[in-house]
Amino acid sequence: MRNTIPIVLILSFVFLGLCTTKAQEASKKPNILFLFTDDQRGGTIGAMDKYDVKTPNMDKLVQSGTSFTNSYILGATTAAVCSPSRAMLMTGRPYFTIEPNVYAQFAFPKEEEGKSDLLTFPEFFKDHGYTTFATGKQHNGEIWLERGFSHIKSAFIGGMTTHFGTKVKDYEPATGWSAPYFDKEKFSSEVFGDAAVGFLKNYKEAKPFLMYVAFTAPHDPRTPPKEYEEMYPQDKIKLPKNFMPQHPFEIADDKIRDEVLIPFPRTETAVQKEIADYYAMITATDHQIGRILKALEETGQADNTIIVFSGDNGLALGQHGLLGKQSVYEHSVNVPLIFCGPQIPKNKKNKALAYLHDVFPTLCGLTGFEIPSSVQSKDLTPVIKGEKKEVRNSMLYAYNSWPGDLLNPKQTWNAGGGHRAVRKGNYKLIVSAKHDVFTYQLFDVVKDPWELKNLAEVKKYQNIRKDLLQELQKLIKENGDPADLSKKEFGLFDYPEDFDFKNKK
Repeated sequence: MRNTIPIVLILSFVFLGLCTTKAQEASKKPNILFLFTDDQRGGTIGAMDKYDVKTPNMDKLVQSGTSFTNSYILGATTAAVCSPSRAMLMTGRPYFTIEPNVYAQFAFPKEEEGKSDLLTFPEFFKDHGYTTFATGKQHNGEIWLERGFSHIKSAFIGGMTTHFGTKVKDYEPATGWSAPYFDKEKFSSEVFGDAAVGFLKNYKEAKPFLMYVAFTAPHDPRTPPKEYEEMYPQDKIKLPKNFMPQHPFEIADDKIRDEVLIPFPRTETAVQKEIADYYAMITATDHQIGRILKALEETGQADNTIIVFSGDNGLALGQHGLLGKQSVYEHSVNVPLIFCGPQIPKNKKNKALAYLHDVFPTLCGLTGFEIPSSVQSKDLTPVIKGEKKEVRNSMLYAYNSWPGDLLNPKQTWNAGGGHRAVRKGNYKLIVSAKHDVFTYQLFDVVKDPWELKNLAEVKKYQNIRKDLLQELQKLIKENGDPADLSKKEFGLFDYPEDFDFKNKK
């Protein structure tokens, strides 16, 4: 009599084998710690020697890893730049190919907010055997959070909030979302630091972890803890070289909420106060990053952890007469981007062009996973490891008012307008459109990093201007950008001449 094994049992063995293989594969992978700040522009780390801000723990990250000095966000199509920036980071895609109900939730019914089947990097790593954890600001709704994270502690759902008494809530797949709670005595960065340290101290699983720690600082309201505020006397603050009382010409969203936090024209004293509080909030957040890094060391896992540090967008704070981030100047699109970890070169500053939304494919490259087909950005791993000088030789930047702002009968700001820009080599061309006016600016951002000397009309730079304009049009097409540079305001606000804006018809 032959021995027979039921087919169901065979399939069970196969399934268990596959699960075991996946778990074993994951157990050999490095952990991932992603540290993310809100409105922290590139260069605002002491070790970058650009601004007088104290960041001893961010400095250690610079010394321990590879920093991209030409790292940027692509831009946004809403004054809430944080939201499209984070949507791009999560998916590895330009915002033109992401559903607007994810990054402009204010414009959609409650039942449509955040609905998307796009794959996010936390979801990807969770599906590949990682335990995933999140704390802090989440600006793209709850759906991606529920899909992507095994545990969520002290999550702030939204764009901005008070830093003392930040309303947060927790999530566990088995129990769902907790009721909101808050602590009026603790600065927001400490609340999120507590959550991250708690996760590290209590983590006992064999599986690797992915931590997503998203601070709400240094986003306004600029209310740092007193001990950090005292570190930056207002009268000692140096004004940036490109400080201006106001912007030299009319541009998109130049009277948006961010821009009216202090009066026009800007005064040196008012801008010094904004910068002082901004630096204080960065330093306060740096202290919490230090706590998290210390807790990681104490777990014994530091040498097997990839650490990524970045910010979601920059901020003007008096540069070019602006205060907010609704532009494509360096101060608004340049962000810090640092990678530390196993086999990543230490204390290296790399000039290759990089986007924030390159993080998803780069984490795949650094951990040896195949990049999913949904990702549309670049893997920086060959650049980090010195195998390639660059993965792109040009870069698109984009900003415009939210098209629906023109349909808001209650809007009091100067709605409409936009920018498109391209960086190639040392040069950057910005095309700005506002109503019937087009303005061209050409900067050598290596010799003129403060973007003060406009070369657009200088005769000897006309071939460079022409080449950059052609490159810009190519990148617009490749990225799925709907902008048409030949049309008034790029055609982004085209409505029939008889359109009734009051009744939206």
